[in-house]
Amino acid sequence: MRHRLALLLLAAPLMLPAGAGAQDRPRLEPTRDVAVTYRLVGTGAQGQVSLAWRASGRQARMDNPDGSFLIADLAGGSGFMAHDQHRELMVLPAPPTDGGIPGLVPPGGSFSREGADKVAGQDCVAWRVRMPDGSGGRACITADGVVLRSVGSGGAGQPEQGLEATAVSYAAQNPARFARPAGYREIAAPSGAPTGAPPPR
Repeated sequence: MRHRLALLLLAAPLMLPAGAGAQDRPRLEPTRDVAVTYRLVGTGAQGQVSLAWRASGRQARMDNPDGSFLIADLAGGSGFMAHDQHRELMVLPAPPTDGGIPGLVPPGGSFSREGADKVAGQDCVAWRVRMPDGSGGRACITADGVVLRSVGSGGAGQPEQGLEATAVSYAAQNPARFARPAGYREIAAPSGAPTGAPPPR
């Protein structure tokens, strides 16, 4: 998927410890239940992605444009990707403990504060993100850990791609939406497949 840095920051709440809220870093795990709809931005980008977070269970669900969805369970240290149309399910590696996201982002990214902004009617702090491999981008994240905008590139010469929130709802999330679906055929993850990759057809 081309939106690598955007997925880094949207998936960061699924992967980073709740304590990541120091002044030199944004909080990257929402403190309460929330559902966010994002539009894809950048050259040729179309469609939308939605992210739901269930704070009490430290669970997240990301619904992708191709009909697949990702579930990450921080409390249980597990995750999976599923596709309703194909009724397939792919178990994903346990979330890393070092803050990295397999296949998307290595550990060691740095954040620098750039100012205040507002996205989808919500106040957020703008941050510049720099990764050790030279890639980077910008994000706008609320004080309570919700990523509202994430735009970046994979390096020099690469076009910027990302996501921007169009709607935010701080509503209680139904636990059933985060449960493993019954009766799906389990398929093996390709070697080196990144977290968030759709199941192969």
